[in-house]
Amino acid sequence: MSSEFIDGFRRPATQGNGIRDLNPITVLVALASLAAIAVAIPGLLAPTLICASFVVIAFCAGIGPSFASTYAKLFAVVGLILFVLRAAFIPGEQILFEVGPIAVSMEGVIEGARFTLVVMAMCGAVTLFFSLIPMKYLMLALELKGMTPKASYVILASFQSIIDLGKNAKVVMDAQKSRGIETEGSIAQRVRAFVPILAPVFLAAMNETEERALALDARAFNSRQAHSHLVILHGIRTRDIVVLCAAVTLAAASILGALLTWY
Repeated sequence: MSSEFIDGFRRPATQGNGIRDLNPITVLVALASLAAIAVAIPGLLAPTLICASFVVIAFCAGIGPSFASTYAKLFAVVGLILFVLRAAFIPGEQILFEVGPIAVSMEGVIEGARFTLVVMAMCGAVTLFFSLIPMKYLMLALELKGMTPKASYVILASFQSIIDLGKNAKVVMDAQKSRGIETEGSIAQRVRAFVPILAPVFLAAMNETEERALALDARAFNSRQAHSHLVILHGIRTRDIVVLCAAVTLAAASILGALLTWY
């Protein structure tokens, strides 16, 4: 076994990008602060700029195309639904047009746009965080800050179970398709094809649970001794402090301004 391979475990893990190599807690606090700014400052400009900043950050982190595609789909589906519902049912004096009993007002359109942008800012912060930081790095960072290993494992295993269920469902669906069962077409046809795969998917998930329990037991997970880790994360460095100070200061100033009615 080469010494380079062994030394790889002694060096902090890197994703090859300055933003993605920030400490996970730094990224979490910074994105949460940006979302808080979008909530605190009234009007359309602040949440719009925050949403745009997420795309800029994603491109700087090297995940621009994938994040922009996902974010655009969120806007097109969730954002559009929220905007239509808010714009249609918020009463106002300046009526733009009427569709049956529904009167769409200028106040409703503005409030709907504001509400949609704020929600999309919060969704963007969550989506960007999980695009930048692997879940296992976040759990390790929290564990190093005092979270119990059992709590971090439960959270990590819960997220991993969702991914595994999706993969198992796809495998079973492909197997059904290879047997000539129609799995595509109308919504009713897809529902009929989806029901039979539930049993094998959940049986596979139960088997994996048993395997994980055996693996944890083999690794002395319940030992009271301090746990060792295969991955080393960067600690809080100067760049982390700069990012944290800037993000928290901006968020605090925005919230304070909202409380003191500066806007």
